[in-house]
Amino acid sequence: MFTKVRQVRAFESVIEQVESAIMEGRFAAGDRLPPERELQGLLDVSRNTLRESLRVLEQKGLVEIRKGNRGGIFVKEPNADSMTESLGLFVQSQRITMDQISEFRQDLEGIVTRRAAEAARGKDTGELRRVLAAAKACAAGGVERWDEFMRLDRDIHLALARLAGNPLHHYFLETVHTNYHRYHITAFLPRTAGTIRRTLDELTEIVEAVCRGRGERAERLSREHVQSATAIMRAAERQAAAHPPTPEPETRPRRRPAATGEQP
Repeated sequence: MFTKVRQVRAFESVIEQVESAIMEGRFAAGDRLPPERELQGLLDVSRNTLRESLRVLEQKGLVEIRKGNRGGIFVKEPNADSMTESLGLFVQSQRITMDQISEFRQDLEGIVTRRAAEAARGKDTGELRRVLAAAKACAAGGVERWDEFMRLDRDIHLALARLAGNPLHHYFLETVHTNYHRYHITAFLPRTAGTIRRTLDELTEIVEAVCRGRGERAERLSREHVQSATAIMRAAERQAAAHPPTPEPETRPRRRPAATGEQP
């Protein structure tokens, strides 16, 4: 399965071979790769070269290195983690604004929701309905269940992407939603019962339009849903900028009175 590599390109060759073995299906998600010592012999590389290669594969999201008695090198299910972190760095550096992410979401989710409605005519919409039902039950708990409700909001959008059928849509939406929640919703969307009710009403309308196969209406509602949330957050962002929190005055500990006979 693995072959000895030339030392001048050992690092790249190890990555290429392991990556190919995973991508070609010789290892499935959850499988354990051979132990480090065995891999060293199969690949004829040093321990340091192998470990550095494994770190790169781990950063790529292809493997997970676990410690302990049940540890080892395990193949991971492909996900959008690395893409999510890269986008997060752009958002933090303010090279991608809230409005730009909102515009991207409106475009992509509008298309995805329309296609989900078209697909719903011949596919099971059970998953989508179950996630919406969970969101309704969660909303009944009020603001105390805010974080759980926001996760279910995200799950509804991802369920729509799965129903639409293109895995690239799912990966991109997962990446965008993770950062949208992390840097914008958490900071600027009002944590109120009114926000939960409004969001749930909008999501319910979207899901109903999709399940009935009404593509144009589903796309319009999806775009309006993103626009509405963005407008509220932009207003909160402007207010926060206009009224920054007043720093608390610096407090210094009071000097202990000098004891009798002690120099002040």
